[in-house]
Amino acid sequence: MTRLGDAAQGRVNNVRVLRHVAAAMVIVFHSFALTAQPDLDPLHRVVPGATLGTLGVQVFFVLSGFLVTQSWCAHPRLRPFAAARVLRIYPALVAATLVTIALAGATSALPLRDYLAHPDTRRYLWRTAAGIAGTDLLPGAYLHNPYPQAPNGSLWTLPVEIRLYIAIALAGVLGILARRVAATLAGVIVLALLVHAPWPLAIVFDAIASHTLVMLFALGSLAYVWRDRVPLSLAAAAIALALYVALPPGFWRTGATPALVGYVTLVAAYHPRLVVPRLARGADLSYGLYVYAFPIQQTLLAMDTGLGAWTLCAATAPLVVAAAALSWFGVERPALHLKSRFREQRASPP
Repeated sequence: MTRLGDAAQGRVNNVRVLRHVAAAMVIVFHSFALTAQPDLDPLHRVVPGATLGTLGVQVFFVLSGFLVTQSWCAHPRLRPFAAARVLRIYPALVAATLVTIALAGATSALPLRDYLAHPDTRRYLWRTAAGIAGTDLLPGAYLHNPYPQAPNGSLWTLPVEIRLYIAIALAGVLGILARRVAATLAGVIVLALLVHAPWPLAIVFDAIASHTLVMLFALGSLAYVWRDRVPLSLAAAAIALALYVALPPGFWRTGATPALVGYVTLVAAYHPRLVVPRLARGADLSYGLYVYAFPIQQTLLAMDTGLGAWTLCAATAPLVVAAAALSWFGVERPALHLKSRFREQRASPP
């Protein structure tokens, strides 16, 4: 049987495809949510209590936990690890924050000068661009939309992810990630706290929804630590997917979802029989799709409040793909090329 450790070697996998699919799922869900029809989300109609948006974000966090742990283990030094994370997150986030302020300002009921000088606008700029918060409102923006003044609801997950990057760096510096038993014990403690006593972690992760994301990230991280022991089984993934669909909302669904989603995600990403090599290459537009879709959707709704969910989704698609391509080729890829400058060079043997 194929093991995760063998399948995850190299760059030929479905990770990039899954990230694009997850971003598309979030866009579709927001098309329904922003038109005040969240209960018509396609996944919610099949699996009550679930939505495409929630599932898309969960897939992101499983992959993130696995890949970020892999990144630390490949270059176990704080400087290159921190540089890689900063270069991946912040250049595109700062650009998206500025674009969001511009789009929201075009619809604001305030005069442009008052809008830009407003304390809430300045607060939004520095807190969002710094990754401290992602749910701040902008004054006078989108007042006639179902969700007024909300400029970019997708960004609420980024502060959670950044804090988890810091947790991985701390675990790496302490040597926890290099020891399976220590990493497993730390993971079990985190999972137990999330389930039975979440209040200590609430100091860092204050939203209940973020607790599930922390759990998924931790499971992805532990999957990498135990990658040589984790089997990739299509049959087991099919059973996990069937359970995800069949379990009714409530205790069992909530408790089982992280493990089910985590396993199915990793099998879909790395199982050799599912990997499409041609799709492993090319531009990675997923981050741009994620950070630009929401303000584009809000702006389109401000221009025509009568748009239906699928019409909004269709109108958003070409615009957000164009924005994501500009972000990748103009901001993200040039920033990622700088990562090599921060990797410490080892001395050559005599």
